[in-house]
Amino acid sequence: MPVRFDFDAVVELLGTRSVGVISTPAGWIAGKGAFADAAANHLRVTCLLALEHGLRGDLQDGVVFETYTDSRLGLPVYSFYGGTGHTFPPEILRDLDVVLFHAQDVSHRAYTYKQTLAATLQAAAKTDTAVVVLDRPTPLGYMGNRGPLWKQFFPVAIPVIHAVTLGELGRYLVRVQDLDVDYRVIPARNWHRTMTWRETGLPWIPPSPNIPSPDSAVCYACTGLFQHTSISEGRGCCKPFEYLGAPFVDAEGLIAHLNGRDLPGLAFREVYFTPAFNKFAGTLCAGVHVMILDERRIEPLRTALVLLQAFAQYAEKGFALKKGFGNWLDGSEWSVEQLRQLDIDAFLADARKQCTAFTAELADDLLY
Repeated sequence: MPVRFDFDAVVELLGTRSVGVISTPAGWIAGKGAFADAAANHLRVTCLLALEHGLRGDLQDGVVFETYTDSRLGLPVYSFYGGTGHTFPPEILRDLDVVLFHAQDVSHRAYTYKQTLAATLQAAAKTDTAVVVLDRPTPLGYMGNRGPLWKQFFPVAIPVIHAVTLGELGRYLVRVQDLDVDYRVIPARNWHRTMTWRETGLPWIPPSPNIPSPDSAVCYACTGLFQHTSISEGRGCCKPFEYLGAPFVDAEGLIAHLNGRDLPGLAFREVYFTPAFNKFAGTLCAGVHVMILDERRIEPLRTALVLLQAFAQYAEKGFALKKGFGNWLDGSEWSVEQLRQLDIDAFLADARKQCTAFTAELADDLLY
C-alpha cells in the first residue's frame, strides 16, 4: 500500500488551538495540496515559519530572508534563515498554543531542516508550547545509519547518513536533552524503513532546488560533501550532485581510476558541463557523472571518500578543501594530504562501531 499522511488526525488533535506552521513545498499531501495552505484552511493558523529555501521553495541554498507576509494566505512568514543564517525567532512561540511541523528530509546530517526542528523543540520547552510533527519518510532509511557521529546542524551527534525520520529524531532529542515539551508525532502510514522512495508510492517533490529527483537525493549522500571543496557539485546544471567537476580536472584519468575501484551500485562516465550559477558559472568543467545502477548496494561514505581521493589525484593543481569540510565527516580539521593518505577501510570500520552504538541508543525512539 502507498504511504499516506493522516491530515485528518492533525485537524482532530489541534482543534481550535492557535497554530504556527513550519513546512516546505515538499510538504504536499494528495487531496489536500500544499501543507501550509491546507493547514490554514482547516486550522486556526496565525503564522507560518519558513525554513531554508523559503516557504514556497523559491530560494537557492544559503539565501537568507527576513519576515514577510505570504501573498496567498495573508499570514506573516517568520524566517528560520535570517540575516545571520540558521536563526530562530523563539519569542513568537509565546503567542502560539502549538507548532505544527511537516517537512521532507533527505536522510543526511548536512540538511538543515533537522536543525529547525531541534531549535523549535528547545524554544518550545521554554514557552510551554506544544510541538506536533506530521512525519514523512526518510528517503535513505534502507541504508541504515552510516558514517561517523558529529553535531553538524543538530545539537547532539548523529551519523552522516541517518535512517530515522525527523519525527523520530525529535523524540531522541527530547529524551537525551530532557526537554520539558509536549511533543507528539503522527506517523506516516504504511511506511517501512526498508523502502526506497519509489516503493513508497509518493511523488518526489524537490525538498530544495538542488535535490530535484530521488536519484539526486541518493547521490547527495555520496557527493554532498563536495560543497566544501574547490570542485563543482553540479549546482547550476541539470544534474546537481550527480555531476562533479572543475576546469582543471583530468576527466579521462579520473574515470579510468573510478571504474577500477569497483564501487557497488554505481557506474561512472566522463562528463563536461557549464554551470549556469554557483561554482565556475559560465565556465566549462570536466569531471564525472555518478550514475546509479542499484541504489540498495551503494555505500555512500566509501563512495564519497574514494571520489575525494580520486579528485585529489586527478585535479591535483586546483583541488582544495574549504574551511568547515571536516563537519561533513567527523568534525576534525582535514587537509588534502591527510585525505590522500586516509585508510578508508579503517575509517569506515570505526564509523560502523559508532553507528552500532547510536542505533542501539535510539531504539526506544523509533516509530517504524
